[in-house]
Amino acid sequence: MKRFKLFWLLVVSTHLLVAHQTGLSYLKLTRDNNNSSIFAIYKKPLEDSQAKPIEINLPSKCLKESSQEITIENGFIIEQYRIKCLGNTLIDSRIWVDGLVSSDKGILLEYSEDGFRQQNLLRSSRPFALIERKRDSLEISLEYIGLGFAHILSGTDHLLFLFALLLLVPNLRTLLYSITAFTISHSIALALSTLDIVVTPVPFIEAMIALSILILYREVIIDDHNSLGRRYLPWMVLFFGLLHGMGFATVLGEIGLPPYDIPTALLAFNIGIELGQLLFVSSILILHTIIYFISGSLYIKLLDSIKIYLSYILGGVSTFWFIERVVSF
Repeated sequence: MKRFKLFWLLVVSTHLLVAHQTGLSYLKLTRDNNNSSIFAIYKKPLEDSQAKPIEINLPSKCLKESSQEITIENGFIIEQYRIKCLGNTLIDSRIWVDGLVSSDKGILLEYSEDGFRQQNLLRSSRPFALIERKRDSLEISLEYIGLGFAHILSGTDHLLFLFALLLLVPNLRTLLYSITAFTISHSIALALSTLDIVVTPVPFIEAMIALSILILYREVIIDDHNSLGRRYLPWMVLFFGLLHGMGFATVLGEIGLPPYDIPTALLAFNIGIELGQLLFVSSILILHTIIYFISGSLYIKLLDSIKIYLSYILGGVSTFWFIERVVSF
């Protein structure tokens, strides 16, 4: 009997240690125009009193001005305190939370000042909010085109994938088909993932991206023109593009989208990716042409060997990435 009681005590204790939110929490931030401070009210369901603590992070320009007042009312644990921020506003600032997991209902954030009001639902997949006044579509487009352009040119794994594709395609026509297939599929996956229509674990996607790069370099190394990969290269790239699109969505999720104009930001980010992709592919083709004109037939004779050596090196890098990302599951 003692063992039975001990067993249930252990089960209950374990539950308390790993408990998470069962209901929706609320964080309301209101600027007090009288003393230019921000009044914060954080409401957590009483049944979540044993849940894992959730930390609310404010911008570095903000400090808590008063100690927390904790009360219990209408089934909620309520914390109230004041915040003082440089500039007396949270507009154009980012608020984020630590500690949310996928099973949590999340935190409904509301910020208001001088007639301005914004609400965001913070979840584990997007645990932050950018508080901002509405900007016009042109401003948003220029910003997110720049973000997409910068991301693709700084994303080593995506660039290695494109470079492998350039080594693999036999002619310009196949390259055009493959690049088009990659663009279509990653654009679809980016939209579906960003809008949370398709949700896939980030570590899995990152590992599969590394595997897709490895597969392409393997195709270059085996140099079998009758392999399925070579014969149906655009279709293979179409499938791999879905994985890379989900990877782009992870980055865009970290950046955040303006809640009042998501389509414009999403389209602009994708255009930025395409422009960066076009610049990279064009640069490699131009470099290839310049080397050919300088060295002539010698370059053509050595080209196959160069492809193989590069594929072993870059394929080795992608293998390391794959193993590293699988281990991190």
